[in-house]
Amino acid sequence: MFKAFSKAIYKHGVCLSYKEILEYYKRGSKGHLSRVLKHLESVGLIERRDNVFCVSPIALKLLDPDPPCPILFLAGGDTALKVAVESGVRPLNWLLSAGRYWGGGVFRGFENDVALARRLGGILFIDSGAQQFYSKFHGLVYPYTVSQYLDLALRIGANLVATLDLPLDILTPRGLSVERGIQLTAELGAEVVATAEKLGIEDRVVPVLQGYDDPSQWLENLDLYKEHGITPAKFKLWGLGSLCMARSPKLTQGVIIAVRKALGSEAGIHVFGISLNHLRRVYKFIDSYDTAAWVYWAKMDGAVLVWSPRRMSFIHLQAREGKRYDTETLLEANLRQVVAMHEWLCNSLHPSKSATSS
Repeated sequence: MFKAFSKAIYKHGVCLSYKEILEYYKRGSKGHLSRVLKHLESVGLIERRDNVFCVSPIALKLLDPDPPCPILFLAGGDTALKVAVESGVRPLNWLLSAGRYWGGGVFRGFENDVALARRLGGILFIDSGAQQFYSKFHGLVYPYTVSQYLDLALRIGANLVATLDLPLDILTPRGLSVERGIQLTAELGAEVVATAEKLGIEDRVVPVLQGYDDPSQWLENLDLYKEHGITPAKFKLWGLGSLCMARSPKLTQGVIIAVRKALGSEAGIHVFGISLNHLRRVYKFIDSYDTAAWVYWAKMDGAVLVWSPRRMSFIHLQAREGKRYDTETLLEANLRQVVAMHEWLCNSLHPSKSATSS
């Protein structure tokens, strides 16, 4: 269908009549075309205006002959960073989680990880550590303040700083309502922005949107941010939380498309911890993403990820019975496979260009 649209818009512009579309899309009956158009409208790829169908900003991004490649951030610490440095792969952008360094009422033990991350020659991104609610943090609030968190970001010299957000995929099953969670996320975000402005690092802040099981929740969170004066016009990169454990690729895709439409062309999207098998559905709509899957599979299952362009997904391989490999060897193999996947995705956007991980 989009091949038909791409041909038609070059001749007629971004808004097409039913007759003009029919000229380029001749599959099936007229009823079939009407169903296709209705579906495209429901997912936000076209917009009906009176008697014409207009291609939405999201769809134009898909039809862009030279769309930007999303940026890959690898996530992890300690041994994972050591392996990344020793791999020789450069540049590598890195995401550090603040929560892993919190203990005894202070942030500590981050110096070596930061030094290693800096050697990778990429962008350094620090996030709130929300995933630590899964195992380390108790209750429904962060153990550290906004000021303590931003002080850490300054000491690290982070290029990007996510706002403190409440991970609803973890906390809603524990009793935090979705409504209260997105309200608190917006309030925490506003406090981070206000404090960052005083510190002169407002331009590094990445506001994070939260939701649970319906795209409208992430959009409601965006509206609450706007009430605090935090808008896509002011902040050029927005993060999406609570998608890392999403089992439904339909939900992941629906959230990203809905937010993409709401942000328009003013701002980009970063997706935290997206499933690498969901990524193939949405990488054309996002601007950056991070993953720690390469660490998880090496440490938890002793498995190697192998990217299969034929399947457009990873194959998980484990050593045959009686044969074992050390964790660092598995980590390096997985790192290289994630980079290979990223390069494949970028090459699919830019067939005539070679991709890099930055």
